[in-house]
Amino acid sequence: MFIETYYDERALVPGSTSESMIPYPELSGEELTVWQEYLPIRRPLERLHLWFEIETIPRPVMTEIEKAKRIPRSFDRIEIWSRAGDPMAVGIIGQEEPRYFSIVRWGDAKLTLAQVKRRLWVEKFLLRLTATGGIMFFLVTMFTVVTHGG
Repeated sequence: MFIETYYDERALVPGSTSESMIPYPELSGEELTVWQEYLPIRRPLERLHLWFEIETIPRPVMTEIEKAKRIPRSFDRIEIWSRAGDPMAVGIIGQEEPRYFSIVRWGDAKLTLAQVKRRLWVEKFLLRLTATGGIMFFLVTMFTVVTHGG
């Protein structure tokens, strides 16, 4: 199993002018958009016990999440973003205009942002292809029924 932690004391990001420095990279722009689309299921950490019934979280991941929770005045909440086999823990600051921080990602494969973008493109292409094929099948069937007096 692949586990990638994002903790880096050398890359501290200020939470705000009154908050402590956060040693996790901030997700923003295209990177945030891609991860939100690729990992559509979001569960607050508070409901994690329900998620345990579906899939166990590796101990190194839980250790990293606990480390993130111990950072003073850092995250308002932590969520698990997921899809089958590729979850990520994300720290969130703010409600109205939230900021997102990668804490740890784990799963079946180490995927780069470019690979995730490619997977999303393929999924969208296949969805369009399937929809187009279904419409074409329906039209051909209707045409056959009408022309043969069905």
